[in-house]
Amino acid sequence: MTRGRERAAAMFETLAVLHLHELTPAGQERETSPQIERALAGLQQKSKEDWFDFLRFAELQRVYLRTLRLLEKWAAAGSPVPHLEALEDLAEAEEQQVAHALSVLDKVVRSLELTGHSPVVIKTLDHWPDIGSDLDLFIAATESDTVRVMRSELKAEQQPQSWGDRLAHKLNFRIPGLPQLVEIHVGRLGQTGEQDALPIHLEETCVLREVGPFRFRVPSPEEQVTLATLQRMYRHFYIRFTDILNLTGLVRAERLDFARLRTSAQRWSIWSGVATLLKITSDYNERAGVGSLRLPEFVLRSARFGAQVTYVGEQFLRVPMVPQGSQLFLRQLIGTGAARRFGAAARLSLLPALAAAAFVDLRLTGDDKGIW
Repeated sequence: MTRGRERAAAMFETLAVLHLHELTPAGQERETSPQIERALAGLQQKSKEDWFDFLRFAELQRVYLRTLRLLEKWAAAGSPVPHLEALEDLAEAEEQQVAHALSVLDKVVRSLELTGHSPVVIKTLDHWPDIGSDLDLFIAATESDTVRVMRSELKAEQQPQSWGDRLAHKLNFRIPGLPQLVEIHVGRLGQTGEQDALPIHLEETCVLREVGPFRFRVPSPEEQVTLATLQRMYRHFYIRFTDILNLTGLVRAERLDFARLRTSAQRWSIWSGVATLLKITSDYNERAGVGSLRLPEFVLRSARFGAQVTYVGEQFLRVPMVPQGSQLFLRQLIGTGAARRFGAAARLSLLPALAAAAFVDLRLTGDDKGIW
């Protein structure tokens, strides 16, 4: 293991201990946890440079603001927290940026409603109060109407589409004054746009969520898991810590109807991936010392593997492409064909070629954005 991977693995473990203990069920002692004491002591020993590397890593994992707030909480409880004087200023600055992004997201939603369709905010608010590097939405409008409204109402500049973006019917926009890109999935979901029926289900089951002074249509908890699985287990093959934290919160708060989740995920031929992502999340809770999640036996039986085959690369928790990732993809492809969704199967069959082209382009140019 390289030094970079060792440092990333240690930071990933520290985040897991601090945040997953915070979600420990009521009645269990969190304040006296030896894992937390070791994690805080490790942070206390960091140099200023290493400390800010840790915060950058937390930002990469989409838990930056939550980490700052958590450290403030431990400091208020009397625990030794490094660079305490900077925490409040950093948190305040981040909160201002998040508030701005949220107000722009509301404007995007209201503008897109002029197409005659109400968008669903996907993935972006899963991390709340953190917000990622882009604002993600789904809309059932046409691409031409979506582009027209974004340009006319928000002066948005459409970004070049990669081959994968075109296949997935995904549009990216740059809005003046907003650091994040706005990513809009139009009519389809999935890496190759193979999910043409899921969007209807997503809209039928979505719920209203109040975030600050705004209200947004967001996926139900079950479809939140479905979308996270599509992104992590069938597209990127890496997991950010926020995914583990978000899923842990849903399970520990008993917000998931597992039977409904299984029925839905089987329809999209990704139940194995859903069960596997939940098993990995449970395993990381156990590693952090808070005990495994209470998952139904049928979830554990359906999981193809757990955290034992994952590893922390220099940035993210990685799922090996061979054989684990490729096996999940093949099960999805076979299941899609068996369900007689031949158009979706045809789109999925393009994925290996697209991934191979992206790999070659990355090696030749150092950038795969034109393809992936």
